[in-house]
Amino acid sequence: MYIRKAEGNEMSDDIVRKKIIFKGEVQFVGFRFQSKYLADSLGLTGYVENLPNGDVLMEVQGRERTIEDLVICLHQRKPIRIDSMEEEYLSLKQNEKGFRYMW
Repeated sequence: MYIRKAEGNEMSDDIVRKKIIFKGEVQFVGFRFQSKYLADSLGLTGYVENLPNGDVLMEVQGRERTIEDLVICLHQRKPIRIDSMEEEYLSLKQNEKGFRYMW
């Protein structure tokens, strides 16, 4: 797993929540499992779910740089193939615990 190392003040402490829609070969390839495993390892909260059109929706909350690390790691996982992503900032959710699958 690749995780960016902090150098000076490079790492952001800003907590954000993002809605990310992943497009590509992202269903039936362990995407949700890998997302949960990585998010749990990185201390992120939120959820991930398959969409009927073959895309995957993720809402994820944590440090901006840590979310970037999650996405980098997902790009490196085979047989996952991310062709594109749509990102949007959302309002933070208070008292959210853990990262989960949605069905």
